[in-house]
Amino acid sequence: MRDEGYIAIDTRRFGPLAFLRSKQWWYFEGLDPQQKLYFVFLALQAFPSDYVSVKVIDFNNGRRWNEDHLGKFHAAAGDAVEVSAGGKWGSLHFSGRAEDGWKIEVETPQVRAKCFQKQLSPVHRDHLLTQHIDYYIQQFVSTRTEGMVSLDGQERPFAGYGYTEHNWGIQPRHSTAYWLHFWGENLAGVVLSCFYDSGVPHHYTFLWRPGGENILYSPAHFSFDPAFPDAPWKVRSPDLELDIRPLLIHRSRMRIPPLLTYIDIDYQEQLLEVEGSAWVRGERLPISGMGKLDFNWNRW
Repeated sequence: MRDEGYIAIDTRRFGPLAFLRSKQWWYFEGLDPQQKLYFVFLALQAFPSDYVSVKVIDFNNGRRWNEDHLGKFHAAAGDAVEVSAGGKWGSLHFSGRAEDGWKIEVETPQVRAKCFQKQLSPVHRDHLLTQHIDYYIQQFVSTRTEGMVSLDGQERPFAGYGYTEHNWGIQPRHSTAYWLHFWGENLAGVVLSCFYDSGVPHHYTFLWRPGGENILYSPAHFSFDPAFPDAPWKVRSPDLELDIRPLLIHRSRMRIPPLLTYIDIDYQEQLLEVEGSAWVRGERLPISGMGKLDFNWNRW
């Protein structure tokens, strides 16, 4: 499918320093509700340094494996994903395209993964263009994920849900965002409520079911309070009511470089259970499943 590989970003019309805000990333997410395993593998190109992230959560036993590694990686242009990174820490390789599926291969001393994702939902594209921002996101909100994950030498089969995205463009320097993604039986959804530089809003809400995508009202209201991350919270809009129960919580702070910091990310995430309803053309759709919240304040 088009725009899956590396996209050359033209920064010239946004000023001589706009290249500092040029970013591009590939992101693969998976959840196995039977094995109670969750993963996120990310490769991000940005100034002053590219980096890759390897994250696996065993939410049955409350264990977490998390690695972030700075350094350049290779991403090929074209109609397919071809991303590879390696170093003393190990290796990461994403390959494939929507029509055929994607292969995910990760190897570090603690984590090894070989999984295959196949799209269930069609692509969802979003584009935000302002005086200072030219940002694209291409999402496959529901995929089928199968393969193997090895944690500290113990192999575990993996079969469940997945999610794939490719983002690129001239990003804002600052952002504050709530991003909720969830899966249920024959259903998946995304709720985004974000503010960029000078208060520029970026928000959307949509549900996917077999047969099509439904755009819902946005912005939705998040009652999540980062000061009380253990507390249940809600998402509300005229056609969406979700009740959220956190399962596992993690907060991280990243400063690159440590002195004279250019990138400063204050990030909270929750693995969570979601229950509620959406209304589509007057029909009530029950929602029951699992998902993830990202809440972040970024200067990047």
